[in-house]
Amino acid sequence: MFAACASGGSSAAVPSDPVLAQGQQIYVQNCASCHGQAGGGGIGPKLAGLVEKRYPNIADQEAVIANGRSSMPKFSSRLSAAEINAVARYEREALGVK
Repeated sequence: MFAACASGGSSAAVPSDPVLAQGQQIYVQNCASCHGQAGGGGIGPKLAGLVEKRYPNIADQEAVIANGRSSMPKFSSRLSAAEINAVARYEREALGVK
């Protein structure tokens, strides 16, 4: 969820669920530079396949996105609650899922 870190890799297929597609777009624009295109980590921690275990309650994950943590910036001033939910769902339901 950072905006100024390096990442690489090819773009993933767009999910058919419109909320997940929106979440993917938000993730690519705001998160992938630190967490990796596929959520494999980098400057930010790995998210793929782990975020749901770290945050069983999606509201806790949304709070981290909204309020930031450590060097991660807060996104509550840039993203709406619906957008924060979309990116949280994308991280939970699409990253690391084959």
